[in-house]
Amino acid sequence: MKKKYDAAMLIAKYQNGTANTHERLLVEAFMLTDLEDDRVLPDEKHIATRTALIKEKLKVYIVHEDNLPKQRPLLTQTILRSPFIRAAAVLAIALGGILTALLWKNDPHSPITGSNTNIQRAAISPGSNKAYIITAEGQTIDLSQSKKTVRIGQDIAYEDGTVLWSPQHQQNTASINTMHTPKGGNYTVILSDGTKITLNAASKLSYPSRFSSEQRTVALEGEAFFEVRPSSYMGKKVPFLVKTRSQEIEVLGTSFNVKDYSDERSSKTTLIHGTVRVRLPNRKLSRLLSPGQEAIVYENTINTASVDTTAAVDWKNGLIYFNDETLANIMKKIERWYDVEVDFQNIDPNMRFGGSASKYKDLSDVLHRLELTGDVKFIIKGRRILVTK
Repeated sequence: MKKKYDAAMLIAKYQNGTANTHERLLVEAFMLTDLEDDRVLPDEKHIATRTALIKEKLKVYIVHEDNLPKQRPLLTQTILRSPFIRAAAVLAIALGGILTALLWKNDPHSPITGSNTNIQRAAISPGSNKAYIITAEGQTIDLSQSKKTVRIGQDIAYEDGTVLWSPQHQQNTASINTMHTPKGGNYTVILSDGTKITLNAASKLSYPSRFSSEQRTVALEGEAFFEVRPSSYMGKKVPFLVKTRSQEIEVLGTSFNVKDYSDERSSKTTLIHGTVRVRLPNRKLSRLLSPGQEAIVYENTINTASVDTTAAVDWKNGLIYFNDETLANIMKKIERWYDVEVDFQNIDPNMRFGGSASKYKDLSDVLHRLELTGDVKFIIKGRRILVTK
């Protein structure tokens, strides 16, 4: 008997929101078990490959579906046993989650459907590589949007060696430069010791042109991902210190994410590799983190927990990822990356969502994915977003 659907049709129906419950859960089952294999969200290079793989798995399953009555419950049990999958499925089931983002990104021309005409397609474009540096001498250097990384040493240059600026005088460790990313911008800087720092939108990094032999110190406002290069002097390790308004992070060589925006009540440090110590500025309280742990600083307290680190570095990997996050936090991410202002009207900003979307899609596309839950609507007026029921 001819099947009533095929793999390509299932994926297409999932993308445009016309899949029924059985079809939707079937597609999600194969995607979510695929994600469970490595617990890491795929980047742009792997999206097409994964989508094709899902389609092939679906084809095999569909052909033998009628002959596999005992295996379907096993598939469901496998999904439900995994805490990672349960969290990922929250918004995926509402078409706004990980699978929707991946499949939809692979089909950039898929049309937007839905009854809300307040969202204008392509009205607001995503952010890009934007930043500027203010040198210790007071000169402002605008960085090219066609580049994404700048190297700091005696000179300031792009990775291809193009020199942007050279100081008029020899700079010392007291010469502090600052890199700024505006709303809708991010950029990567490689410091004189080889440490690589990627700044998220609306962030500021202060650093010396060269470090002392005793300690390497930078100051951060906003959010950044650090890949600290180990350093030593005369056989002694030189620590790396990150200072923010509410915490200090000391490392020797590791990678971690720091989020400390002035308009948020708490700050977070999420460790990916290595070891870091997070302490309060008064140094009366500190916590040592292991990989996979996050420290949350709030009102002179430090709480630690094991977390899904994917959520902490979503912005660096090209995603807006929501891991059981409140609508208020989701809209904060959108506000910074798309350089918009957000207002809430007659809706609970503490509603929680899970899933992800590409940060390189137009804002209307991202908001549409959230609207498909049926719990929230958006009205775009210029660069202001009204969030309502």
